Amino acid sequence: MKPTYVTMLLAFVLFSCAPLRNLQDAKLDAPILGAIGKENKSIVNKNFQQIGQPTMVNPVAISVQEIPFSKSAFKEYRNHKTERGYKVDLVYVDSLPVKTKYLRLEIKDKIGLMAMLNNSTNEEVRSYLEKDKDCRIVSSISLYMPSIERDMLGHAPEVFLSTNNNGSLQIELVNGRERQLLSLPEDEIFDYGVMGFCWGEDIYGNARIETLNDRGGCPYRTEKSAQKLGDNKSYLKL
Repeated sequence: MKPTYVTMLLAFVLFSCAPLRNLQDAKLDAPILGAIGKENKSIVNKNFQQIGQPTMVNPVAISVQEIPFSKSAFKEYRNHKTERGYKVDLVYVDSLPVKTKYLRLEIKDKIGLMAMLNNSTNEEVRSYLEKDKDCRIVSSISLYMPSIERDMLGHAPEVFLSTNNNGSLQIELVNGRERQLLSLPEDEIFDYGVMGFCWGEDIYGNARIETLNDRGGCPYRTEKSAQKLGDNKSYLKL
């Protein structure tokens, strides 16, 4: 058997056995909101190796901010586009009093997100996260959108992150009884933020996600099975 075929076979076995729900080919890029993976940082840039994503049994509320581009933010946007071979159509002029705006989407219902991650539907996701402490979840993204779509998203009364029938994460705009799905241009996402997982146990001793840490990791949990420090127990009832 040729070495190339051996390598392909091993790769197939590894990906077939991976427990994370909705596992995709790991890719380095600006990630989607709610994606799970690992962050790779260097002095000049950072990338996110997206591994998979949870299933949102119930939609999770997100916040939307319209933010004027600053010189540094536009530089980050431009560099992200050019490094990935995309054309930069947007022009930034620092002297103009009214700046072009970008959007920042952030998961604001942290309790709802934890409930989704601890739901039985995401048991495989939780099991994977227990074994790999370096995994993070994308809690915010920054992206540019044309004015019509930006206004639609920025002025929606309610915005949610949900899972569609194909198992993919999506943005859902809600205005009373009206619901509308909105696709985000992934090539326009130029920045992101992540949260890490702090583990605890339920009343039966099963590992569960107890808190989400905005700094990325959890400084007071050291065991993948959420062993207690001393004899103290802390439960979060959802």
